[in-house]
Amino acid sequence: MNDFLKEIAVIAALAERAISAWAKWVEATARDAERAHHRTELLAAYRRRLSWKKADVPHLQSLGVSAIAQRRMAQLTGRGRPVVHQHQPLSSTLVRRFAELQPLWNPKASPHQRRRAVELWPWWEHYVEALYRSEFAHAKNRGIARPSLHAEDTVGNALYISAAKVRKICGTIRCKRREWEGAANFPPMTLKEFNGWMQTGIPPHLDTEEM
Repeated sequence: MNDFLKEIAVIAALAERAISAWAKWVEATARDAERAHHRTELLAAYRRRLSWKKADVPHLQSLGVSAIAQRRMAQLTGRGRPVVHQHQPLSSTLVRRFAELQPLWNPKASPHQRRRAVELWPWWEHYVEALYRSEFAHAKNRGIARPSLHAEDTVGNALYISAAKVRKICGTIRCKRREWEGAANFPPMTLKEFNGWMQTGIPPHLDTEEM
């Protein structure tokens, strides 16, 4: 009986150590994620430094910007809305982003809400390029002159963005595909399929098994 109790005590001690180590790992991972999130916020603010206005001062202070940035803040006189976002903890940002994407799988959301949400989706640019490839192939099969320009215009009009924006996005995806084919291998998507997705909330089948 004593040996059994000793074994239980050893197992309990090992379990306690494992749980403690796991808790420390979770805590360290959360701290690293929060620091990375804060660095992203600071970088976004510094990139807008030429557009800072006096209204940005409280937001910049919440971010804890550098001493050099603080000296620039002291000289700000411009009026208008702030261009820098106030610091938000990572948890708040994740909750907000989830709420923004929620219309994508909410059957009660309107097509307009889904269109706004899909542009925030990480794979938005992949969808744009997939639509372009479908329209390009369709235009080429119909013998339309300059099918690439036709596809850019068609996709741009359907998504309410410029043809130049479509061209830039497609260029970005092609670069990713050259670096690694698996990084951008979405199959072509027709505008009919895309519009059906926006209407019903049910996305067309995308074979992403090799992604």
